[in-house]
Amino acid sequence: MELRADRLTVRLGGRPVLRDVACTLPPGSRVLMLGRSGGGKTTLFKALAGLVAASSGHVLWNGEDVAGLSPAVKRARQAAFGMVFQTDALFDSMTVRRNVLLPLERRRVPREEAEARADEVLRAVGLAEAADMLPERLSGGMRKRAGIARALAARPSVLLADEPFAGLDPGTARQVARVLLEVAGSGTLIIAAAEAPPELPLPRWLYLRDGQLAYDGPPAPEVDALVDEALA
Repeated sequence: MELRADRLTVRLGGRPVLRDVACTLPPGSRVLMLGRSGGGKTTLFKALAGLVAASSGHVLWNGEDVAGLSPAVKRARQAAFGMVFQTDALFDSMTVRRNVLLPLERRRVPREEAEARADEVLRAVGLAEAADMLPERLSGGMRKRAGIARALAARPSVLLADEPFAGLDPGTARQVARVLLEVAGSGTLIIAAAEAPPELPLPRWLYLRDGQLAYDGPPAPEVDALVDEALA
């Protein structure tokens, strides 16, 4: 799926959180969205996924304006999105495998197929032996990988990863990044949000500053400097 923001502005509580954001994200792209906390990254994720309405401007999915879709069509198209949450959002009362199966059950994937998909992605992220464990027994990196497995089991065409490396040591962050990039299909659009650039090969950077898109292009030293200044 191609995502496009066209002069997108989002106001929450009367305050502009995003202002005139414009970008086109083709299928299969690998994108790093940078910006400090409160800079608009999560709001842009939600707007691109149709979870937050534009105050002005447009969000387009494969050229169709999301605002013009009926609720039923919009819900059906949103099945193409997978989310990796900053907090991993796992249910501690369920095993890792049950956590991965849950979104497939909600999508009414046949039981046998759902179980096969769950087992496949758990093997791919290196958690096959932890499938019957409760999340509370996992390390931080394992919980992140479980969250990635849950998102990828639905075979999304768009994967939105909100701060997937937050709270991880550099070695674990690299491992999680490798899993994120290698397990997703080559046609999957991946957008990963972070406050500062992690060590992973994402060829396109978006830098949001105070709700505006301040940079859109390849990794660049000047963006590193801007991020460092913003976080100082």
